[in-house]
Amino acid sequence: MCEFCKKHGDGKKWYFNPKNYAKEIGEARIEILEKIADSRYFERWIINDFGNIERLKDIPVLNKIATNLGENYIKKTQGGQIISLSDAVKVLELCENPALLPCTCRQLVGEEKYCCLNFGLIPELYKKANPDEYMEEVSVSKAKRLLREWDKEGLYHVILWSKAPYVTSVCNCTAAYCVAYKGRFVSGLKNSMLKGEYVARVNEEKCQGCKNCLTRCQFGAISFNVDHGNAFIDIRKCVGCGLCMTECPNNAIQVTERKFTPAKNLW
Repeated sequence: MCEFCKKHGDGKKWYFNPKNYAKEIGEARIEILEKIADSRYFERWIINDFGNIERLKDIPVLNKIATNLGENYIKKTQGGQIISLSDAVKVLELCENPALLPCTCRQLVGEEKYCCLNFGLIPELYKKANPDEYMEEVSVSKAKRLLREWDKEGLYHVILWSKAPYVTSVCNCTAAYCVAYKGRFVSGLKNSMLKGEYVARVNEEKCQGCKNCLTRCQFGAISFNVDHGNAFIDIRKCVGCGLCMTECPNNAIQVTERKFTPAKNLW
């Protein structure tokens, strides 16, 4: 299990622990939640704070210090972890009052798409901080349907905490826009996007070599094995999003618990 599961999971995956959705734990974080709910804060956070960390990391003697500061900063503000579609659906059964908000990652580049499901105290705080912005409260059943539609579209799912371990949203995005992705793969901050609790595996007997999974993976984990004529998944790179599995026409890909694989320490 990942670090957050060990600390905040009570023996299960941390995002399945009902305690991490409790109103009381959110109210104890109200100051940071009010900032995160303000769309202007997100932009300042990405441009200024991430920028400062990246500049410090460019100085060799400060690289490790800057990384540690950045990782701890994310734990105290907002970070996330990749989760599978099935786990995201289960999360919606634990949360309250899901609401559809705009994708702030896309807003940074002038695009608009409503694909972020927020819950807990965030919807109310968002409405208060951004009275002119669109927000739609949705039922759990509609939220589940939207998750499945976004998964089919090719959006991976990231569960976000706002000061760990308080769960605030399931964000659905792509590598082209995703700030969490850039935080990890550009700024080198692992806690920005922890790998998921699963690793994908290919059943070579079922795989017909259609290469559909190669177009679904946004993390460079899948290649085509020309010797065997089928897909190959590098478990060192796999983040466990499950996008390759959910659209495999031959059901040739399944995910297994990361803790039971050689990638158990690769978060």
